[in-house]
This record gives sequence, C-alpha cells and structure tokens, in this order.
Amino acid sequence: MFLHLELTTRCILACPGCARTQWSDLLKRPVQKFDLDYHALDKFLDCEQGQKIDGFVLCGDYGDPIYYPQLFEFLDHFRATKKFNLHTNGSHRNQEFWHRLAGTLNQNDRIIFGIDGLEDTNHIYRINSDWHSIMTAVDTMAKSSTQVTWQTIVFKYNYQHLEQIKEFATQKGCKFTAEKTHRFGNNELAPPDNFIEINHSFNDRFVHEHDIEIDPGCEREKVISANGFMYPCDWIRNPKTLYKSLLWKQKEKWLDKLDIRTTTYDQAMVVVRDWADWVRESSLLQRSTVDVLCKMKCRKNCQQNKFLEI
Repeated sequence: MFLHLELTTRCILACPGCARTQWSDLLKRPVQKFDLDYHALDKFLDCEQGQKIDGFVLCGDYGDPIYYPQLFEFLDHFRATKKFNLHTNGSHRNQEFWHRLAGTLNQNDRIIFGIDGLEDTNHIYRINSDWHSIMTAVDTMAKSSTQVTWQTIVFKYNYQHLEQIKEFATQKGCKFTAEKTHRFGNNELAPPDNFIEINHSFNDRFVHEHDIEIDPGCEREKVISANGFMYPCDWIRNPKTLYKSLLWKQKEKWLDKLDIRTTTYDQAMVVVRDWADWVRESSLLQRSTVDVLCKMKCRKNCQQNKFLEI
C-alpha cells in the first residue's frame, strides 16, 4: 500500500497550472516554504495501519521532491521498509545529485520525469525548466536499476508530436506515457477536446445542482502535505477551493484532527472516513454544502481516460 507525500513546497519552475503558481499570483508574493518533518511522519505511521504502508508516492502539489533539503536523509531513513515512486521535473540538479539518487533508489523504486516535449517545447509549460540538466537526470537514472518513466502531459504544442517524443524517450531508456489533463493554467495551451480529460473539467452544474451522487475516493487519494497535515485528497488543497470547503471552515472538526504531529495514522483515518461518510450522505440528501471538487472528481460513475495509447 502506497501513501502520497508532498515532501516540500519548494520548486524552481512556474508551471501555469500548478497550485503554487496560481496561489503566488493571487497573493502577489511567493508561497510560504514548508518541508515535511519526516521524524514526525515516522511517529505518525507507528501504528497498526501505518505499518501496512510499504511505499511512498513522492509527488508535490506545490513543490518537487528533488528540491527537498533532506531528500537523501528521508530516503535513507525509510529505505529498509519502503519503496518509492518519485515524480519530478528533473531540472537544475547536477550530475553528482543524480549519481547519488541513482545509488539510493533501487529496482523496486520508480522515478517519473514530467517532460512535456523536446528541447524546443518542454519549457513552454514547464517555465524555467532547463533541458540540459533534465537530460543529465534522465541519462543517469536510465543507467541505474531504478524504473524510469517519461510522462508527457498533452498540450496544444505537443499533441501532434507524441510519437516523436515517445521515440526519443524510448531511445533514452524510459517507459513513455502520455497523460490527458483539464488543468492548463493558460487556456491557450489546451489541445483539441479529444486530448483533454473533459470528465473532470469544471461545470456550472457542480455548483448549482445538489443531487449529484458522490462516491468519495478519500481513503484511496489521501495525501500528507509538506506542512504536516493529512488531507482526504490532494485536489481539495487547491487554494481556489480549500478555503471555501468545510474541511477548512470547520477546521476544529476536520483538519485540526489530521495534524501528523499530534495524531497517528490510525486516528487520522477515522477522521478521513468520517469526512467521506459526510460527503456521501450529504450528496444523497442533496445538501448544498457538498464541496464542488467532490462533485467534480468523485461523482458516481464518472469515467476517466487519463492516459493515451501511443
């Protein structure tokens, strides 16, 4: 069983669809830096259900794990009992860093590089990315025992070149995946509709209709944030939605009980299940208080076709 962790809110890139970029634009200042206290995490998982977690998905909603100041201390601390799936943009780290990471991860681990084009296009969405350092990362990790995936989000500027990107990625020794999204940050980057994950795009009915039945995925989608809280999912953490949700408005009932420094995984899961039950029951009772994101992401029988066959 894997647990999603956000190790840090630090990142050098400014991707338009990223919550960190959007929040910074709204605040007119950089987002506050947080780094996960992995010792608190260790204590949080020291319980019956916590011991069943045998792997971590290291993927930041606000940051990138390669910029976590204690990345190698974290990996060494959990190496004996955990597997790692590490998601990164791969930019601005030197060869020494990647050699060290290649020696730390093993054949049971996976690194997923988010690369949305080739040298002439990747920077269009991945603003501030550095192609040379990305290729250093890919080449170094591909020579290691770690499983390496090149994951491309489909945009207007690359949807006609996915075969070419796949060929390049395969030559580099990577498994290739092409992923559809509905978040672009800049609508000018959107490809044709058949390349967009339309099922999860925002729709006015999610706000105004209260009879949308929800099948909450909270227990599957939970994530621990860099500032030490376990959220029912990472989607609700978007600044445009979090502060409108009852998860935040009734913090003393929900979020305050999900602080990993003051609770255990077993105790937090009781709160997550209570939240999921409240969401499910509220949707059946057609209450207007059900969060818009719950309707978008977890409405019953919602179908996804996230990855393309290339």
